[in-house]
Parts: sequence; C-alpha cells; structure tokens
Amino acid sequence: MLDPFVTLEEAGFSLRRSGGVDRLAGWSPELIASLDWARLSDLARAIAAAAGCELAEARIMQDGAVHFGMIEEPRSSKARRALVKIAAWNEWGATPETVQHFAQEMSSARNTRGILIAPAGFSPAALRKAQEMRIEAVDAVALDAAVRALPGDKSDFLFVVTTAGDFSTPTCPICMKKLQRIEQESLALCSRTIDTDGLIADAVVCDSLEIAAGCEVTFLQEVKARSITVSGHASGDFVCEGPVILEKGGTLSGKAAARSLVVRDGGELLGQFRILEGDLGSFVKPAVRWHWRCAGADGQRQCAWVVFEPHQ
Repeated sequence: MLDPFVTLEEAGFSLRRSGGVDRLAGWSPELIASLDWARLSDLARAIAAAAGCELAEARIMQDGAVHFGMIEEPRSSKARRALVKIAAWNEWGATPETVQHFAQEMSSARNTRGILIAPAGFSPAALRKAQEMRIEAVDAVALDAAVRALPGDKSDFLFVVTTAGDFSTPTCPICMKKLQRIEQESLALCSRTIDTDGLIADAVVCDSLEIAAGCEVTFLQEVKARSITVSGHASGDFVCEGPVILEKGGTLSGKAAARSLVVRDGGELLGQFRILEGDLGSFVKPAVRWHWRCAGADGQRQCAWVVFEPHQ
C-alpha cells in the first residue's frame, strides 16, 4: 500500500469533461479507458490507498465488474465507509440502469456512500440518476486527474506498473489469464432498441432499429438499417432499405433515405427525406465481428461463459 499524502477529494474523484491526450505524453483519459479491467482496478485501488484509505479485499464478478470497500480518513473522527464499483467490461460506460443496479447492490449497506467508476463516461441521464441516488460518478477523465495530482515519482511509478506488457487485453475474471480475440464471419445482423437519452458515436448497422418513446438520441455517424421505427426523438443521417415509421410522438431530424415513409398521427419529420427506388440489393452487409473469449486452458467450466465485446 502506498503512503497516504492526499485526501480523496484532492486525488480528483469528481467528474469532468473528457479530452484526448497523446499516449506518448504519459497519462491520458484515453489510455485509462483502454486499460484491462484488472489494471484499472489496481490503479483505482492505488489512488484510494494514496489518499489514505483503508481498503478491503476486491470482489471480482464474472462480467469483469469489481467491487471493493474502503474506509476514508480511517484514523479520524470523520471516518466513513465507501463501496466502490468498477463497471462491467461489456458496459464500461454508465447508463441510468447501470447506476440504478449499483444503488440496489448498495441497499443493504448502511452509512456507506457509493462510488461508481465507468471509464467510458456517464450519459446525461446516468449523471442525473447518480445525483438522485447520491452516488459519486467517476470516469476516465477523473481518474486521469487523480493520478496526475500525485507526486511525480508516485505517478510515474504507477504509469510504469499499469502499462507494463499487454495492458489493454482484458483478463478472464475466472482464471485470471488473458482472453483471446475470436473472429466470427457472416454474423447475422441484430435488431436494436434504444431507450436511453444520449449521443451515439459508433456506426450503427442493424436489421431493425427502434427509438423508444420518450428517448432523445443523436447519431454522430450515418445509420444503416433494414427498418426504422421512431417513437421518441432521433437526429442524424439515416439510410433504410425498408420503411421508416414515425409513430405518435416520434420525430426524426436530419437526412433520411428509405424505401417508404409512414407518418402516424402525432409523428413528425424534420429535415430532408428521399425515397429510394429500383432494385438496390442489400447495402446493409453483416461485418466481420470479433469478441474476447477465454481459452479455458485451466479447465474451469465458468471460463466458457466469459465473452467480452471490444470497446472500440
């Protein structure tokens, strides 16, 4: 355990807007968000230990989530307990459901505050939920600020230890060996339903896309789908092989090209729309997909259930 020399607040456990920094310059939010969950857990615990906290043993879940308890300012009249959770690998960022689930996990812990670490960040709705549930929200930007606030030799030491060897390939939470990259070709397209507010930066290619009622979402890249149904509010550029359906209360803003457009009473199209004509064939092609999977070399049956999606 490192010697205590800063408080937890001085260590930077607060949410800030992210910004990219070149990895060659050392610590950066991008570097921290790219870490294996096991390396990230060690880093978070080291920051807490440096802040003078007493740490309990970490509990590792099958999905890569990590829980650990700690006591802040343990040898003072201000001592208080906290439960820290690092989001599961297949989440990595936090939605309102992520926050709500953590709050439920904490329901039996009295006089204990919660700290949720989601390296990829929190959606606006997740931040509101965290404030409502009095859970501290920590992302990669906050961790970057925390480790930079340490004395130079401590920060440098943690950088060397954290980034030694293969620091980005996730570890199997069962056997603690590195997972393997497994590719699958001709993976069938899936249907997708979006029911939380926010920005979606990834390219969306799917069979059917549904925007749930009451949801406001903006797509930063062109969306390709075989059918699109909007009951909430969607913004972006859309290309659809089949129909675009705007249900009651649904609005679509931006540019859309589709085989047909159906606007129910109460639906609204805001922007440009173009009808696709002729025999186009299918322009939505299933891409080669890959995931992380455990080789199961130790023969533990639980390893077969470990499947992690790539973060990028």
